[in-house]
Amino acid sequence: MFEILILLRAELEVDEIAEYYESLSNGLGTKFFNEYQDYVDTLNTFPFFEEKYSNVRILPLKKFPYTIHFTVDENLKIVSVQAVTSNYQDPNITRIKL
Repeated sequence: MFEILILLRAELEVDEIAEYYESLSNGLGTKFFNEYQDYVDTLNTFPFFEEKYSNVRILPLKKFPYTIHFTVDENLKIVSVQAVTSNYQDPNITRIKL
């Protein structure tokens, strides 16, 4: 099992996305948050998804056009969620610098 750390940036992004979807339709923000949380829970047991750049891995959500960006410290058994980005954003602009 891996410990999950969610950086403030990622928390703020998730809150903003959930608020946006809630403004579109009552309950849609909750559906987004629940899917995001389910995927984060998956990282607790299996964090070895695609390595996108440097040591940052990604896990795209299925029902919403967003991707979780995270790092894995295998020695300390820690997954750090760095960001949650829209799949429609320019990756050259949203690239995470560690």
